[in-house]
Amino acid sequence: MFNSVIERQRAGRIGTGVWVSIALHAALFGAVLFISARPPGPSEPPEPKELVLRVAQLPRVAKGSPAPAQPKAATAPRPRPRNRDRVPARVPPPVVDAPPKPVEAVASTDTSTSTDEVADDPGTGVPGGHPEGYKDSNVIGVQYVPGLVPGQEATGTDIMPFGQGMSPPRLMGNPGIEYTHQALAARVEGTMIAKCVITVRGDVTDCRIIKGLPHMNEAVLDALHARRYTPVQFQGRTVSVSYVFTLRLKLPR
Repeated sequence: MFNSVIERQRAGRIGTGVWVSIALHAALFGAVLFISARPPGPSEPPEPKELVLRVAQLPRVAKGSPAPAQPKAATAPRPRPRNRDRVPARVPPPVVDAPPKPVEAVASTDTSTSTDEVADDPGTGVPGGHPEGYKDSNVIGVQYVPGLVPGQEATGTDIMPFGQGMSPPRLMGNPGIEYTHQALAARVEGTMIAKCVITVRGDVTDCRIIKGLPHMNEAVLDALHARRYTPVQFQGRTVSVSYVFTLRLKLPR
């Protein structure tokens, strides 16, 4: 009777343990399924690798050698301005050539002085005479003309400086002096001096400029050579003289 009771208790214990074991296994299996079904969590980033920088060693330059030349930076060409950006140059107004107008001319006597030297020793000459004069002459105070024998007329080839005792030449018609276009454009004014020879016929020759003005020298010489004067008289004779002309040029108003 007691044995049957003990066997029943043992059989009850064994059944309970089986059910407990099955429940534990089922719980473990469910836990494994639950864990495997969960999404993986964020993984930790890998640690960065250490970077090793290797610096290349510069070439060693020998002592005394020049340093390597550095390349020059290329300069960019400047863009050319467009045609529309250019400002047109101012065109000067056309110059209208005006006809030259005559100018006033005033003549003056020769102001040159004699440069003949006089000896300190008076000798046997006559006071007031010329060192190269004639011993038998009785004329005093008359200008000495080389090669002119007393009582003869002048040959016309001897040129005397215009001075006292001579009749001044008178202009026979005035062609006038015309301004050149260059002188008008430059507005040239002033005084010119020219030295010419007035022959025994009244012609004006051998003119040369002593004091000139820009763009007017040739025009003045041409005008003087075209003039005619009355011959110069000296001691009743017609002589050729060296005459100085003073010309005052003024712009036409």
